[in-house]
Amino acid sequence: MSRWQLRGIFLYSHDSRRRDLLFDLNAVNIITGRSGSGKSAICEVIDYCLGATHCHVPGVVRDATSWVAILLVNDSTQAFIARRIPEADKLSAEETFLAFGSHLEIPKSSGNLTGTTNVGTMLQRLEQILGIGNVHTEVFGAPRAPKRVTARNITPFLLQDDDVIINKTVLLRGAQDDRRQSIIDTFPYFLGTVDESLIAKEQELRRLNAQYAAEQRRITSLERNRDTTALGLRGIAAEAKQVGLFEDISIDDASIETLRRGLGSAANYVPEQELDQEGDRLINRTNQERRLMTQRAHLLSEMEAVREARDEAATFVTTTERQQRRLQVVDLFSSGDKPNEICPLCANRIMQRTETLTSVRAAYRELQSQLQSAERERPQIDAYIATLQDRIDGLSNRLAVVKAQLLAVRKESTAIQEQLDLVQRRMRVAGRISYFLEIAEEAEAPAKTDGLRLMEARIAQLTEELDNSNKMDRLQDAQQQVALAANDILDGLPFAALYPQRNVYLNTRDLSAGILTAQRRISMRDIGSDENYLSLHVAVSLGLQRYFKIHERPVPGFVVFDQLSRPFYPPDKMPNVVTTNSDAERGELRKYFDAIFKEVDTQQDLQIIVLEHAYFADDERFVRAVGDRLLETEKLIPADWPGVPKQ
Repeated sequence: MSRWQLRGIFLYSHDSRRRDLLFDLNAVNIITGRSGSGKSAICEVIDYCLGATHCHVPGVVRDATSWVAILLVNDSTQAFIARRIPEADKLSAEETFLAFGSHLEIPKSSGNLTGTTNVGTMLQRLEQILGIGNVHTEVFGAPRAPKRVTARNITPFLLQDDDVIINKTVLLRGAQDDRRQSIIDTFPYFLGTVDESLIAKEQELRRLNAQYAAEQRRITSLERNRDTTALGLRGIAAEAKQVGLFEDISIDDASIETLRRGLGSAANYVPEQELDQEGDRLINRTNQERRLMTQRAHLLSEMEAVREARDEAATFVTTTERQQRRLQVVDLFSSGDKPNEICPLCANRIMQRTETLTSVRAAYRELQSQLQSAERERPQIDAYIATLQDRIDGLSNRLAVVKAQLLAVRKESTAIQEQLDLVQRRMRVAGRISYFLEIAEEAEAPAKTDGLRLMEARIAQLTEELDNSNKMDRLQDAQQQVALAANDILDGLPFAALYPQRNVYLNTRDLSAGILTAQRRISMRDIGSDENYLSLHVAVSLGLQRYFKIHERPVPGFVVFDQLSRPFYPPDKMPNVVTTNSDAERGELRKYFDAIFKEVDTQQDLQIIVLEHAYFADDERFVRAVGDRLLETEKLIPADWPGVPKQ
């Protein structure tokens, strides 16, 4: 087995239990049960896990589960996808869980579903697993923007549910709602008529068209330059002559070859070394003047800051001395180390030292200390100011010398400056001459068009391959292959005897199908009879699976049919499991199971899952395909799960 198939469906309760529904690979799997047993939830669980926008898991199954999951497998890899069931008032939940590997251990309870992601990321990972490339839908020039093909687009080919399987107008799931256009636009990709290689060719065509246009512009420019080369040579030679780079000859009379030789010499012009030295001398003096002025400005700024500090210190000393004199007026403190003990106001002995008196005496001592410190620092500040002034005077003297030298150089360099200006003009003209000669040489060389011819051939080939009419032809060929396979399968199914000679047709551009007779084309809705609708749906679905297998398209190799017995045993009229033992009861229904068993045996890597109301108790092959998936006694959701209504 190389195609992806469905190994199991897993339902998680609200109390950490898990319900497993396992399927055999490369085989027919049948799930039978009465109405209300949960069969109809199977398609919706698969659809929801594959990224459905809304959760349509029905009734009790939704109320009793916290998460639902599926396990996809192929020969070497397993992919486990789980998605949280939304709250009752929500349409869906974004929280998903994806794990893949060679041998996965299925999480035992919903509490083990850690490291979750969102639906978009899950679909992107699933696309990588399935092999869906980075491609966009094919709109065949329609006025709508292409959209990216995603793993979400595979579901119409996997699920034939009860709303579709006998529908006279709807061929695939989703074709009856807003998904219809998406199915139409992605059909070419899944049929392989528009694939990753075609997208690569479209990108190559856009790139080649841009390169081709650029090369054409280059060749046109060369041809235009070739026509104006002679005129351009004389014009630039005249410019070179104005700045003294060209020989004193008549430019109008000189030959093209003479002009080319003269301009070649002019392009190699190198200025004289003496001019460079004079220019350097002027620049050096200017730079020296700028440096001295900068240094002097820094020293003046520093001098200003030091003088401000000196003035602040002087102010401090003056203020401090004034405060000291005020304290001495009241003679509160002695001039020695021992303070007075007689109050200066009442002449009595001070009997008790107060905290205030002690604080004032301490403040006075601190004031005296700061005053002495300020008086000690003032000479140092004055000395530093004198040093700065000496440095400023020295820089001023040097600056005066440099300015005098610079003035002398400038007076002496008037002629040199004029020569420098001439040198600059000559250098510019020499550069233009060099560029012009290169262009002229390239223009006179024959244009190389080999690359252009190769691009033209490849562009023509790609344009033909990518032409919408050719794409449509390939799509019609693919549709015809599917129709032929469906016609072959239809031969083994019940179909009206009125159409013994017929061919199936399929049109993916409007999602229609029907038959072609010798007289006319008959659409599916005009064929009549639920049995005929069922036969055509089964034939087309299995025909698509044949095509996907042959062409190795990224669509899983399984199909779910919801109730093949619907035309014979409608569930609303037969609420219980129908056990058919007689040939009369089997009737035409047996042919559908014969056809699907045969198709699975033929393809060998196809899995078919049938959700069925009927049960063939005497058919060993049918009974074996049901296995333990009989939901008669035990429903899909166990009766003791939280959320299940009590009987």
